[in-house]
Amino acid sequence: MSRPATWPHAPHAWRLAARIGRREVDLLLRVRSAKGLPRSVRSRLFSLGLPEDDVIRTLGEIRSLAQWPEAWTATAQRYLGEARRQGTGDQEAEMAYARRCAALCYHVAHFQSWSDPRMARTLRANASSLFSQSVPHLAPPMRRLLLPWRNTTLPAYLVLPVAFAKPWPLAVFLNGATTAKEEVVLWSEAFLDRGIAVLAVDSPGTGEAGELGPVRADHDDVTDGVFTLAADDAALDPRWVALVGVSLGGTMAVRSAAHDRRVAAVVAVTPPYDASQWHDRANALAVGQLTALMSPDLPLPDLAAAFALPSVVRRLRAPLLVLGAGRDLVVPPAEAVSLAAAVGEDATLLWYPKLGHGLFEAIPSWTADAARWLTTVLRADAKPVASSTRVDAPSDASAARSSDTPGRPD
Repeated sequence: MSRPATWPHAPHAWRLAARIGRREVDLLLRVRSAKGLPRSVRSRLFSLGLPEDDVIRTLGEIRSLAQWPEAWTATAQRYLGEARRQGTGDQEAEMAYARRCAALCYHVAHFQSWSDPRMARTLRANASSLFSQSVPHLAPPMRRLLLPWRNTTLPAYLVLPVAFAKPWPLAVFLNGATTAKEEVVLWSEAFLDRGIAVLAVDSPGTGEAGELGPVRADHDDVTDGVFTLAADDAALDPRWVALVGVSLGGTMAVRSAAHDRRVAAVVAVTPPYDASQWHDRANALAVGQLTALMSPDLPLPDLAAAFALPSVVRRLRAPLLVLGAGRDLVVPPAEAVSLAAAVGEDATLLWYPKLGHGLFEAIPSWTADAARWLTTVLRADAKPVASSTRVDAPSDASAARSSDTPGRPD
């Protein structure tokens, strides 16, 4: 496998990003407001399905990082006021939509609350509660459940591809440091369109499971509860369970599959491979957020070494799809290449040369590619029910690739 094309300005961009701290970001926000944030950040907010005008207006009100939670909380409260007004009539769907928007605004507010644990807990609780209230009234139909994990449970949402014949393969979404099940479950469409059920889980220490303690490398046993669920639900096929992880969730997906041979396939999106080699060159804000989420009492080199994958991938037997971003300023782009190379012939690398960390600018594209790959790996005989046309062969036009769409390196 040859190395994919790299961004020529990547070394300079990484050196610059490493020097950007809170003071520098606040200066940028004071001059341009949060509307001047990178495209990857703005794309992530738009992907939540919030009205674009409200996103732009809220970003325009933010002139410092300290104002981030306050501005998004204010927008959430405006949606709650709208929900109360809708609740006076027979408009359940409209009320539920307003509540979901409020929930996602609280979720966004918590992005910059990591230095205040009490605020973070409140924002996460508001997001999860309001989102669950909206679920019964909005599409796609999803079911909230509690996934067994050790002596407790992990909150999750299950979405089923009801237009396809049972039993269904299952893709388990593992979130990263700032994502949560309420966000990643919104990425289900491409998987459902190919007959794959989706389970979005709050990994231990994140989202609604944040009270279970810090994120740890040994949380790679979440698959125990997944297979218990798949075995107990006749609609799911426990033979075909895949893990789909974003950022740190991608690292945990690889770790989990390496320790549990029942996992049939893994998708890792812009995952760290061995942060012990580069953590001292990473952006200080990102490092601060990760250490607060993991364990502020442990030295950063120890944390990086605990999550490193070089010694883990030797035990991986499941096929692996790695999605890399050429302009990733959170995790070095070379990490995706290194992971795919370490796994060897069982790995496939898809490369987005012009996109950033998490591929938030291209969620419809990368999820479609991942779902297509999983269809071939998990079960090629998935059939729609009756005359459904939810699965279509790609046309020549749809196969055309833009420069931002991944392709396997030559």
